[in-house]
Amino acid sequence: MFFRKSGQSQKKAFVSIGAGINQIPLITEAKSKGFKVIGVDIDSMSPGFKLCDLKIQESIYDYDRIYTLLSEALFDSSICGIMTRSYGKAVTTTAFLCEKFGLPFLPFSACENFTDKLRLKNTIISHGINTPELISNAKLGRLKDKSFPIIKKPVDGYAKKGIKLINNLNELKEEIPPADSKKAFIFEKYIEGDEIIAIGIVHREHYYLVDITDKAKSLNPPFIDITHTSPSKYAGLNEQITQIGQSMTEIFSITNSPLLMEFIVGKEDALYLIEAMPEFGGESLVDIAIPKATGYNLIREAINSHTGSEFHPPVLKKKRNAVAVQYMTAPEGKLESFDSKAPLKIKGVFHFSLFQKAGDRINKLSNNLDRIGVVIAEDETVEKALQAASAGADAAQIQVAK
Repeated sequence: MFFRKSGQSQKKAFVSIGAGINQIPLITEAKSKGFKVIGVDIDSMSPGFKLCDLKIQESIYDYDRIYTLLSEALFDSSICGIMTRSYGKAVTTTAFLCEKFGLPFLPFSACENFTDKLRLKNTIISHGINTPELISNAKLGRLKDKSFPIIKKPVDGYAKKGIKLINNLNELKEEIPPADSKKAFIFEKYIEGDEIIAIGIVHREHYYLVDITDKAKSLNPPFIDITHTSPSKYAGLNEQITQIGQSMTEIFSITNSPLLMEFIVGKEDALYLIEAMPEFGGESLVDIAIPKATGYNLIREAINSHTGSEFHPPVLKKKRNAVAVQYMTAPEGKLESFDSKAPLKIKGVFHFSLFQKAGDRINKLSNNLDRIGVVIAEDETVEKALQAASAGADAAQIQVAK
């Protein structure tokens, strides 16, 4: 079903696939450009709906139904943009609708390359892009002790869900799924090295690198993201990353889209592509940290690119302050209390937020979605910014009851 606010004048419409809290920056930017915003979400209480001119209460995965409802709703306007801040199937829905309404994004047929990790790896391997070696089922049975460690990943995984580090043959026997398993996995060689995230944007089939962040993760699987820092110590790889981004753009026929890539930097700064998504990526990076670090509003420029407005490409700055993102974790239990004001009193801290409220249950830390909050700080150096962010996290005084 859909609901319209009264008294709306005729103007171009922008569709937000999703209306949850993470979609609000997208909706707000679209509103600031004067578009009539149509929000789509199954939850009638989604906070983004309050900002929308029209809301469609429907699952963001049911793209056929959404297309029908949008077609019925558009007697007084035309759609100039359809975007999402979500991932996976929400991107598939966006691609389907963009094709139906003749909007630039990526082909609907290309979406499975990003939702199926095995298909993604096979495709990029066939085009000569470096990635951790894929271990076939036949090779699994011939592995020797010296072949370990290896990584096991769900084919359809996200947010570090289900990732396992396998150290020997005995552990491998426990991790090989039964023949009748409905869950598919891939096994790949473990690459020792630092992880970085490359955040970029594709405009008219041309890839632009916005920024690189260095990532620190938990020591054990599923390798939870703990910190991100910018500028990256691997800024010297900008040109090589840009070339890979352009290759990905051409391989998957991306026309206009954000593009996030994750790499491991191995020996002699060799780059191994481990993830790629035509998405904005984590909210804290794109909404807060990247604009602060670079001065570039990726969400605004992605909307400009997608809707045919004036697009401004990013300019990589050599001299700028450092920004550190510190994610907060807590033991399993019930969140009892915290201090939301103290972190912002720490010098350099400019953002603090918790993803839960007092009384909420905190899950055992098993993936990125189980982190409970974030502190972001700025200073002259990465080290000082990290110290400030860590001090801000401590100042929150998170109290959890078992």
